[in-house]
Order: sequence, then structure tokens, then C-alpha cells
Amino acid sequence: MPAADLFNEGFDDLVTKLGTITGLRVTTDSDPRNINPPCIIVEAPAFLMPTNAVAQMDFTVKVLTIGPGDRRAVRNLLELADLIRGANIGLTGGRPTVTSVGGADYASYDLTLSTKVAP
Repeated sequence: MPAADLFNEGFDDLVTKLGTITGLRVTTDSDPRNINPPCIIVEAPAFLMPTNAVAQMDFTVKVLTIGPGDRRAVRNLLELADLIRGANIGLTGGRPTVTSVGGADYASYDLTLSTKVAP
């Protein structure tokens, strides 16, 4: 891949890998029209450059479900997080939160996924 595409390719690769997980709807856009819980939103990554040729990209992935955050919603969120963990794509942590999209609040988890990319 050309050096200029390093970050876009890293982003696209992660989205593609997440899209192969059965039962997981993936979007990269938090436009309310694209939100259909249970689903995940892949946000713009942070990155570190230990060298000019290798980047570590850290993604925040929001896992959303319907419901008020009761036990059923938590179980659903944890099941979705476990699907991502089982795919071995760099899950390094997560924390519960509430995500607001278009005036609606969703029980959610912010997961951190870390990957390395190189040309």
C-alpha cells in the first residue's frame, strides 16, 4: 500500500474484520439514520508512530444496544463485546457508558481495539 494510504487502510481493514463477525452490525457513521442497535460504531482512531513505517492505531468502538441499561442490556453488550474478543482483533479494554445519538440515549460500551499497520 502507498505510504499515504497507511491510516485509511488500517481503518478499512478493522472495519472489514468487524464486518465478518456474525450478528454484528457495523457502522462508521454516527448519523442517527445509520444507528440500528444492537450495533457498533467505529470512531476515528488515535495513532502512535514508533517509526515512520509502522503505526499503532487505537480505535474506540462503541457497542450500542436498546434498553435502559438494565441487566438484559448489559448482558447483550457483554455478548457483543465477547464476539469482538473472540475475533482476535486487538481488544485491549472496555468501559460501560451511555451514548447519545440524535437525541436518543443507548446503553453502550466503549471498547478499545489496538492494531499495528505498516506499508
